[in-house]
Amino acid sequence: MQAFIRNDQYNNIKEQVQQLVNSSAAVKDIDIIFGLRSLAEEKIMNRFEKLSEEEAEMLKRIQGVQDEIDAELFLAQLRPSIKPFPALTEQQLRKLFPKVKQLHVPKLDEVDWEKTSYLGWNDSGQQAKYMVAPHEDGMLAARGTMTPSSQPGICTICNKLESVGLFMADPIGRGQGTYVKRGNYVCRDSAKCNRNLTDINRFYSFISNLHAS
Repeated sequence: MQAFIRNDQYNNIKEQVQQLVNSSAAVKDIDIIFGLRSLAEEKIMNRFEKLSEEEAEMLKRIQGVQDEIDAELFLAQLRPSIKPFPALTEQQLRKLFPKVKQLHVPKLDEVDWEKTSYLGWNDSGQQAKYMVAPHEDGMLAARGTMTPSSQPGICTICNKLESVGLFMADPIGRGQGTYVKRGNYVCRDSAKCNRNLTDINRFYSFISNLHAS
């Protein structure tokens, strides 16, 4: 079986599994528990556009999750099916940011591609943040200034309460000439943001908003 689960989909599955375990521990009515399992399965299935019979059967095993041990076993069975982020080279990154003469590229050999929905890194020297993600028509890229916030806040991308900063996008890549400078609070730590992210469409909406006229 080929890998078919994106990082954000796997994070969503983990979230549904944890909610199911917590609810099962608090509820004793078997009919309610069956209903919760069916709801968790439905929420997971709805995140996939197309599944083979074998893939669907694998995901339906959530119906057997009753406790933390079951949860860990179920998630462990899914891990080999996670699709890694397409590995990028330093040269590819430089092409995405042609106007940045002194681009400080992250250590790509240290990136956990299986836990990556978008590649993000900070350049503290330039007070800048870079973000890159694949999309149907190529790679999406954004660069902007990053001003740390003194208080935790809700990240626009992962929608979780984290240490955030105000990201003010620069006009770069497609959309030059119609680019409106906009600010959004996003996670300062992109690796943590990737662990939190349960829907990659939130990232795409974030990028789309940056390029909106």
